[in-house]
Amino acid sequence: MSGISAYIFRQVGGPLLFFTFVLTAVIWLSQSLRMLDLVINQSQSAATYLYLTVLALPQLMGLILPFALFLAVLYALNRLYAESELVVIWAAGFSRWVVAGPVLFIAILATLVAYLFNLVVMPAGMREMKDRVFEIRADLVNTFVREGAFTNPLDSLTVYVGENNVGGDIRGILVHDARNPKGIATYMAQRGLLANTPLGPRLIMYQGNVQWLEGGEGRLKILNFEKYTFDLGQFDKQRDMTSREASERYLGELLNPEKTVNDKQRRKYFSEAHSRLTGPLYCLVFALIAVVALVGGSFNRRGYGGRIALAMGAVLAARLPGFGLQQLTNSTPDAAFLMYVWPLLWIAGMLFILSVPGFELLSRGRGAPQPSPSP
Repeated sequence: MSGISAYIFRQVGGPLLFFTFVLTAVIWLSQSLRMLDLVINQSQSAATYLYLTVLALPQLMGLILPFALFLAVLYALNRLYAESELVVIWAAGFSRWVVAGPVLFIAILATLVAYLFNLVVMPAGMREMKDRVFEIRADLVNTFVREGAFTNPLDSLTVYVGENNVGGDIRGILVHDARNPKGIATYMAQRGLLANTPLGPRLIMYQGNVQWLEGGEGRLKILNFEKYTFDLGQFDKQRDMTSREASERYLGELLNPEKTVNDKQRRKYFSEAHSRLTGPLYCLVFALIAVVALVGGSFNRRGYGGRIALAMGAVLAARLPGFGLQQLTNSTPDAAFLMYVWPLLWIAGMLFILSVPGFELLSRGRGAPQPSPSP
């Protein structure tokens, strides 16, 4: 890589890291709010909250990288134009590829990074996050026991615990079970213990009583007990690994799901697989659009606001149909090839504009220095 190309590479690389960080931070803040409810309700720590939100970040990188690259290229080239550095390059007789080459190289690197996130890092992170969320929600201590608070772990089931001591020892227990309208009962005990038995999790209560209305109405019945075991089997949920969502599956699992998966879900997995394979291509599309917008025309003393606006419109025109084609593939799997054709057409078109000697996509500025027509 020549000195000029290396310089342009550095000028684009710095803003790329900056815009990637900014876009990731903005989207992370919006997405992390969804975890607050889980963390607060399940009495989890701030470290757990940060861990879960960080695991969700790889899912965003495939979408963030193309836009960050587009903004970085626009910013870098516009600054080079504003400081007349590119004008000097054209005056020295260099071709467009002196500028387009390093940008294209960065775009290829960004594409490879996007593939790494889409195919490896994202499913691994989402799988770990979902498993951790499931464990938190299935945690009996956090779901069933909240010291000094009334909780409703299930509909029509109310639990109160006065003290939650180290080792699972709990004091001052009240359990009001109204799940069966004809068998509403209230359990009270001085102390208890959460235990995992061969038959499943149980709440073992000591020195208490159970109260219920005979026949669901009528006289109040009270039964004192020294020890009573309350079944918590409904909380002992084991996650079915075959029910993993599309975001948790690796490429092979998306293209070849289990035989028990229904046709609708199979089509969803299929479109998700091709979305992961085609999404990184938009790094090349967006980078080339930005290069053509600023290099595909001549120097203009009045600035490049119009070109930048056209470039932004072109980015939307390129990306939005890509989302639509994914939805089309979801309903019609045979349309999957269009998800590849669409970005490749944009790449070919932009490369054609840059490669044809003397081709000007945008009008020339009067009296402006012109780039060398050589490819």
